[in-house]
Amino acid sequence: MEETSDLIDVLESVGCLPMMPLIKHFIKMVLSLGAAVIVSASVIIHNDHEYRVIDDGILPLPIFCLVVGIAILLLVFLGCDGNMRRNPCMLKTYAWIALALVIAETILGVLIFQKKGEVDEVDKDSMKSIMNRYGLGDNALDASLDAAQQDLECCGVMSYTDWSNFNYTGVADGCCKEMTQGCGVDYFNNTSPPDLWETGCYTSLMNEIEPFYIALGIFSIALAVFLFISMICACGMYGKSR
Repeated sequence: MEETSDLIDVLESVGCLPMMPLIKHFIKMVLSLGAAVIVSASVIIHNDHEYRVIDDGILPLPIFCLVVGIAILLLVFLGCDGNMRRNPCMLKTYAWIALALVIAETILGVLIFQKKGEVDEVDKDSMKSIMNRYGLGDNALDASLDAAQQDLECCGVMSYTDWSNFNYTGVADGCCKEMTQGCGVDYFNNTSPPDLWETGCYTSLMNEIEPFYIALGIFSIALAVFLFISMICACGMYGKSR
């Protein structure tokens, strides 16, 4: 945090930006957030049962957060160190990386909203492909699918009837509200079938993710604005340091 304070003092001294207290706190928040998303994403990637199920198709959000966190910390380091040392090379690198991130975030945001329907269909097809491998000898995959369906309280992609189109002879054991080994075997021919989760896993997963969309969008816009302003500041200080 000392380097961040030094960066703020330097910016004030060169007249690059009228640094208000709110902006100071925002810079510190971005630095802390960069470390937080790295830790959080790493834990999710390492431990989350659902991740094994969705990583072949649905956007790997934990990996994206991990990359963003590392990029934020890299930018803060380059900005602080470049300003403290008056290093033109670091300032120039900082400006270029900031510009690249602003462009990438803008393009990604536009594409996500424009192609959302197409992405949804790809995600559904990918989930179907993964579930179609259930019961074929991959015990790790079977365990992950069972755990995911229990955690999300779901069955199949859109509903439990999806399992009638897969290679398996019934539904996954994780579909059973009271899961026991083999509870879903030959479900469709069972005269006394067990109670299943009624919601499809795609719907359950989207319901889990949806509340974060608005917050993520607001943060992305704020971060893009901050990076754009900091890029202009870096360019100004680069010119003064030459």
